[in-house]
Amino acid sequence: MRGMSKMLAFLKELRENNDRMWFAERKDYYNAVRAECIDEIERILRCASAFDPDLRGVAATDCIYRIYRDIRFSADKRPLKEHFGIVMARGGRRNPNALYYLHIQPGCSGLYVGVHLPEPANLKKLRIDIDAGIEEFDEIMSAPEFSAVFPGLVGESLKSMPKGFAKDLPHADVLKMKEFLVMTPLDDEFFADDSWLDTVVGYMELAKPFKDFLNYSLE
Repeated sequence: MRGMSKMLAFLKELRENNDRMWFAERKDYYNAVRAECIDEIERILRCASAFDPDLRGVAATDCIYRIYRDIRFSADKRPLKEHFGIVMARGGRRNPNALYYLHIQPGCSGLYVGVHLPEPANLKKLRIDIDAGIEEFDEIMSAPEFSAVFPGLVGESLKSMPKGFAKDLPHADVLKMKEFLVMTPLDDEFFADDSWLDTVVGYMELAKPFKDFLNYSLE
């Protein structure tokens, strides 16, 4: 067991012991596991950059977040994050556009691709371009290999059509989305075999046309 599998095991313990003193006693171990995860992320970035130029030159350390939570304005005072998030995109975690996001959390890990809750102006751009290019969008979403891994959009949506669009459009459910994301779940056992890295890279390649469609609007 190494890398992400060790991180999952650590996060299971952390979930039951989320306090700074507990973590301080185990910080060296956490940093060692984090370093193994960084090595695995570097491998993903290196392999995926062969088909996605956006990932060329991206450092794994720019893709991950600190484990400490900002609790200054939160009612939830748990000091530590109980997940490990990896944003794979040009510029790493600071990229506001469509990207690949690997979420590591016991019992609910997954690979997400797309745009999470974009700013209103960007959301409007996305809806306009999806409406105008719905045939291309549908072709991407319904491609057999893609839809087998990413069966549909996930995330928040409006109850009624956004302003500026006819209410009777056949793709109304798509335009009601407040974010444009697809996701494939990954169980804890998935990370037990070294082949998981190649599988994730393969999923990312399948999702690249979806990511590119969204970024055409945003960039």
